[in-house]
Parts: sequence; C-alpha cells; structure tokens
Amino acid sequence: MAASRTVTRLWQCMFTLWFMQFTSVAARTLIRDFATGGCGRTLPAGQQNGNTANVTIQSDSLTRSYLVFVPPHYNPYIPTSVIFSYHGGSRTAQSQQQLDQLTNPEFNTASLVIYPQGVNNTWQGVPGITTNDVLFTADILADVESRYCIDPHRVFVTGKSDGGGFCNVLACDPNLSSRFAAFAPVSGAYYVDTLPCNATTVNLPCSPSRHDIPMLAFHGGNDTTISYNGGERKDECLPTIPHFIEEWAARDLLSPKNTTIPIANNTVLYRYDAGLETGLVGLVYDAVIGHDWPSTAPNADNQVAGHHLASFNATPIILGFFATHPLIVL
Repeated sequence: MAASRTVTRLWQCMFTLWFMQFTSVAARTLIRDFATGGCGRTLPAGQQNGNTANVTIQSDSLTRSYLVFVPPHYNPYIPTSVIFSYHGGSRTAQSQQQLDQLTNPEFNTASLVIYPQGVNNTWQGVPGITTNDVLFTADILADVESRYCIDPHRVFVTGKSDGGGFCNVLACDPNLSSRFAAFAPVSGAYYVDTLPCNATTVNLPCSPSRHDIPMLAFHGGNDTTISYNGGERKDECLPTIPHFIEEWAARDLLSPKNTTIPIANNTVLYRYDAGLETGLVGLVYDAVIGHDWPSTAPNADNQVAGHHLASFNATPIILGFFATHPLIVL
C-alpha cells in the first residue's frame, strides 16, 4: 500500500509539473500569436485587478480621458477581451459604468471595460458636434494596447443613446470597422444629416471595410426621446429602427427576412441570418420600455417617471453576443 501511495504521489507530482510547463507554453503561445505592447507588463501604477482607474491622453491636441476597469481575472500574460462603452448625451463615463453593469461580477469578470468621456458629454455624429471622437477612439485603442495584454480579435463596442449612435459611427468607419469585432448599441440615436425626413427610406451613409460586421441593437417601443418610428430631431433625420437594422442586414449581405424569437414578456429578437452567420445582425425590441438600458433591476433610466423595469437584462445578452462574434481575419 505504501509503495502504491508513493507511485500515486509521484504521478501527481509529474502531472503537476507537466501541467505547469504546458500552461507556461500555452501562455507564451497566446502572447506570440496575439501580442500587443502591454503583454507581460505589470499594471500601471495605482491600478489593480477588480478596480476602475481614470486615464488621461492627448488626442487631436486635446486632453481627453477614459475610465478603465481591470477585471478580477486579468493576467498580463494572457490576451484579454476589451469592451468600449459610450455614455449617453449629457451623461458621463462614470454614469455609464453604473448603468451598463459591465463591471458587475455577476455579469463580467474577464473583459477589460473602457469608458471614454465625451467632450461636453456628447459624441461625434450628434448634430452640431465637431469633435473628432473617431480619432479619440483610435488613440484610446492604441493606448490600451500599449498598457494591457489585449486580444485584438476580441475588442467590442456598446453604448447608450448618443453613445449608441456613436457605435454606428464606428461600425461605419472604414478603418475602425476592421478593428472592432462586434457592436451592440442600446436606444441608439442614428442621425442622418438630411431633410425632409422620410424615416422608412432615408439613405444611411456607411463605409465599413468588411461585410461581416455583427450588429445587435436594442430599442424600446415607448422611447419618446429617440422614437422607434424615427423622424426629424435636432434638424436632422432619425431612421425608423427597423429600417436601421434592415440596412445593416443588407450591408452584411443577409436576407431581408428575419426570424422572430420571443425573449421575455413584450420582448422579441428579430434575427437576420445567412448560412453559418446565425445571428450576425439582430434587433431586440421591448414594446413597453422607453429610452432605457434594459434591466430587471432599478437603474438611472427605468426609475424616471413613466419608465418601467424591463423583463430582461441587456447586459448578459450583449456579453453573449460579443463572446460568439470575434473578429475573423482571413
């Protein structure tokens, strides 16, 4: 029996050593294949796993800032996914972090989350705004890649309202559309600089660099800020949300027909597919909620008078969508 236990312990020790060597080789392989400048570096001073820090950078001759959440399981030797989350108009990076719950360990313990701060709390694409936030985003991405170990195939974008509209600006940009893997705007404001406004047919200018861009939009039927039915706003034209998502299906060369999938009470997913590209484009529509980030828990949106708790949480759906749509480079 003693000899048997000795042999067992010997095998356990050999397996442990083998596993440690295998893990080390695997980590080195990941860094080699997905290396960014921050791989192998310690976290910047004052930052630690599970916490959020404020970072300032120079962009287009302006001092700009963003918040960065380092997930609890971040490892500087393993490339990590990243989510950019853009706040709504008149709101801030801090309020977006509280709203989207992407730093809540119930939903996310693995992805870095970046919360850019807009100049005057707004974003490029909103009527009258001239700030170059596309450049700002590119500068943040370069800064993040230099500081952290990032998986360049898993960098994603979401945002609320004006920030949701800016998601679309990035998805339509000929350069950044090939840097971000997938997009998930919530209650997005998709302004088009043209009048008169025919919301169901308005041309939506867009110049993405690829035809396989995953896009999952969320919108409420009782949104009185950015109407589901579109229309004139701020002297520009908002498309109907169905027209917006159908245009994305067309850009991705998908069938104009969609599949309706019930999600919860008053809520459906309109999903556009083509062969293996199941769920590449979709719209989650809740007939009851307003201009909200859908949540079953109280938040800054659904506690406003006349608004309602949603019957589902958008955040885990967004994370699931991102997880299944990495950037594929042929």
